[in-house]
Amino acid sequence: MKTGAEVLVESFLAHRIHRLFVYPGGTIAPIFDAAQAVGIELVTARHEQGAGYMALAAARLQGQVQVAMVTSGPGVTNVVTPVADAWFDSIPLVLITGQVGTADLRGGRPIRQRGFQEVDACALLQPLTKARFQPQRPDELPAVFAAAARIALEGRPGPVLIDLPMNVQRGACSATPTIRVEARAEPATPDETVISRMAVRLAEASRPVILAGNGVRLAGAAAIGSLRRLARMGGIPVTQSLPALGVFPTADPLALGFHGHTGNQTAGLALHHADCILACGTRLDVRQTGSLPERFAPDATILRIELDPAELEHARVRSELTLQADVGPALAALVTQLELRPQADRAHWHARIRGWQHKHPLSWPHGELLAPQQVIATANRLSSGEGTGPVIAVSGVGSHQQWAARHFDFDAPDRVWLSSCGHGAMGYDLPVAAGAQIAVPDARVLCFVGDGSLQMNLQELGLIAERRLPVKIIVLDNHRLGIVSQFQKYNWSTDPTCGDKWNPDFAAIARAYGIDAWTVSAEHELEDRLAVALAVDGPALVHCLIDPAADVSPMLLAGQTLDGMWSCC
Repeated sequence: MKTGAEVLVESFLAHRIHRLFVYPGGTIAPIFDAAQAVGIELVTARHEQGAGYMALAAARLQGQVQVAMVTSGPGVTNVVTPVADAWFDSIPLVLITGQVGTADLRGGRPIRQRGFQEVDACALLQPLTKARFQPQRPDELPAVFAAAARIALEGRPGPVLIDLPMNVQRGACSATPTIRVEARAEPATPDETVISRMAVRLAEASRPVILAGNGVRLAGAAAIGSLRRLARMGGIPVTQSLPALGVFPTADPLALGFHGHTGNQTAGLALHHADCILACGTRLDVRQTGSLPERFAPDATILRIELDPAELEHARVRSELTLQADVGPALAALVTQLELRPQADRAHWHARIRGWQHKHPLSWPHGELLAPQQVIATANRLSSGEGTGPVIAVSGVGSHQQWAARHFDFDAPDRVWLSSCGHGAMGYDLPVAAGAQIAVPDARVLCFVGDGSLQMNLQELGLIAERRLPVKIIVLDNHRLGIVSQFQKYNWSTDPTCGDKWNPDFAAIARAYGIDAWTVSAEHELEDRLAVALAVDGPALVHCLIDPAADVSPMLLAGQTLDGMWSCC
């Protein structure tokens, strides 16, 4: 008879899961032994947060459930941050946490802890997961895992927890793996009446904008294709939310970049002056609309397509016409309807947008100090063109995230963007880049990371070096926690916790791990060093000492509408 751990591992294989992202510990060890015995790959991070983020990256890129596994107690508490990222950015992740035996669980007793390293994982992660399971018998495991995998994928994807007591892993089990069932059923046909009304509004609009959100990416390649066809057929400009960058090519003449708090000024102006906005798969959160939602797009008829009914019920922004539906079939139906209708003349609208683009270019100062925008733009150019293969650009949160989003070109699936958007977590960059490279070995993975963010998960250089993952790490070092420093200075004139930070020699640290590394402090050195790093057959790090006074500008501040972004320059 098999153990619970062995039957769970068979369930992994039944669900085509051949790789686990893990950090070891006593209460999860039985599964590692069983997984190794059947040839499942164990990717051992240097920290539980790293394991969670690597699994998140693979799930995001492959559109399939991935499994992260950590031990009880501190293992659970250390993995909360990537689970939150998966929750807010809708990524299908199954987290399996080790747990003390069922006899040692605190249960309802009025004590703090009964078993060593016992943490109530289900209660802790309740707000951040779609479902939580704590099986009490080994025979429950196949059905529990099948349910977890299905729930993680269905509808709006997200993380699911299986909290696994030690005796359930080690106990005898007679159950067999549940046959894999695809989570995504055929989506319901969108309401044709609503689609027709949306088509009429779009066709008649003289100043339309498509606002594409993360839901378009989640809906898959067909949805992305429909979005592009819709925009080009009607000559409709497209702006994208931060996590959606790449669902429409950012170098396309109709592309406005991303909009909102630190977005492209032209995108903000176009939204503010539009007469019709088609919002697809987006929450329209405060970072997109600004802090005055009642003044968002004041002259526009807002048409909204959204899968999650709760987002429509609790919307911050008014909508004249809403459709609760999967974005993919809804966009396809809308394309069909619009093909039957003449489109309004939009030449004047296009000319107006070109005027804004000329007035508000994405530029930067050239001088003795290295501009961060120049670093991003140079990396973008060197990684573009024929023969470069797929490119995955990764960034955490901070000034480097905004510069990368502004100055790097994205075009899914060839040039993909991974970033911590809803949760906005520092430390995301390096482990996600490692997970991305493991998930897509042939891709060129560029990790844009700030000096502050890098030091939160610096230890994952160990995994990158151990596996010789050819991640190219580009450190933007301004000796400050830039975007928060900027916020502090604007509001209080000082940045006592964020400015003038002492940093180590990151290139020397990389070399200590056996990773090729260089330091750049001037523009004339930049291209050669980046080109050499990109050509290295293995990991490489370029430590860029950028202008410490460089700020993210322009920026949408509290109390401003999208047409009034404040510029510090």
